[in-house]
Amino acid sequence: MRVLMTCQPFYSHLVPVLVPAAKALRRAGHEVAVATAPAMAPHLAAAGIEHLPLPNVLTLTELVARRAAAPKGDVREASGSLTIAFAGTLAGVFARDVLEVARSWRPDVLVRECKEFGGYLAAEKLGLPQAVLDTSPYSALNLPMVRDALNGQRAEFGLDTVDEPGHPEGFLLAGVVPAAWYPDELRVSTARHYRPAPLAGPLDASLLDLPDDRPLVLAGLGSVARTFVPETPKVLETMITALGDVPCTAVVALGSDPDEWAGSRPGNVRLMSFVPQQLLLESADLVLTHGGFGSVAEAIRTGTPMVLLPMFSDQSHNAARIAGLGLGLQLDVESATPASLAESCALVLAGSYRHRAAAMSRQSRACPGFDQLAEDIAALV
Repeated sequence: MRVLMTCQPFYSHLVPVLVPAAKALRRAGHEVAVATAPAMAPHLAAAGIEHLPLPNVLTLTELVARRAAAPKGDVREASGSLTIAFAGTLAGVFARDVLEVARSWRPDVLVRECKEFGGYLAAEKLGLPQAVLDTSPYSALNLPMVRDALNGQRAEFGLDTVDEPGHPEGFLLAGVVPAAWYPDELRVSTARHYRPAPLAGPLDASLLDLPDDRPLVLAGLGSVARTFVPETPKVLETMITALGDVPCTAVVALGSDPDEWAGSRPGNVRLMSFVPQQLLLESADLVLTHGGFGSVAEAIRTGTPMVLLPMFSDQSHNAARIAGLGLGLQLDVESATPASLAESCALVLAGSYRHRAAAMSRQSRACPGFDQLAEDIAALV
């Protein structure tokens, strides 16, 4: 079986979710290729996965830099121009590139992540069965809003329009957190829940000398915030200053060279450009983050409680769900101060959040692995 996978050029969707799924499919004996932007080539090469570069698909950084291509309006809003563009014009560009590579690669099935609609259109045009990796569950709330844009693209590809907003997720929907995490409004009959394999490999030796006499806190704002949110350095400064007042050891991912960081440098906080989050979460006592679903899903798997500062897109929904389940606390990013953030971190470290996070982790570990997902995808053909 030949499996074509499609993914927006987001590291947090590609590496933690799509790549493990691709490896599981290959272990099952299937041929696998990932169609996405050329900029994702290094990540796929490192994973040993065949890459079908889509020449007209841009990363978020490239999209924002090209004024003619960038959607107008505030791209941070979940209901804004970028959300509609991903189901409209940008989906059309993606689909045309996918159809071009599919002519020679000739897939039997298409597997895409849920925020990537070009693969959906291409699969519909080619008559291929589909499966969807649920890398952003709350993005389903946007489906009614983007239906018209998506139907416009369907018409351009000679496809019938669809009235049901949930049609793009009406296939095998592969969740990567337990069913218990999903609120009622996000539960669908086609959903199954799996446990992605954590990244393999040793922890970097530079992290082996972290003190062992206090809690370990992992902090960062993901790989996308710096592109859209000018206030990101200010939020990082609030986080770093707060962690300096918490009796802990903190490792903070800046997303840039620590030598160029002009903010505070508390003695108990180690600043890094990039943190191997999946590996370090295995031993962390708390994660302080923006509430992107990739970080949330990884913390659920490891049973790590959270303090969340949602900044854009689905992050406020993710944070509210985590708080509602008692897995952590949510703060307003605009009003949070170093003092209020330090207080919240200390409260989560000292409270019963760890026990509830551990219980959710056990549910995650009870889900079948991605080898079962590979079998379920094969059954679609």
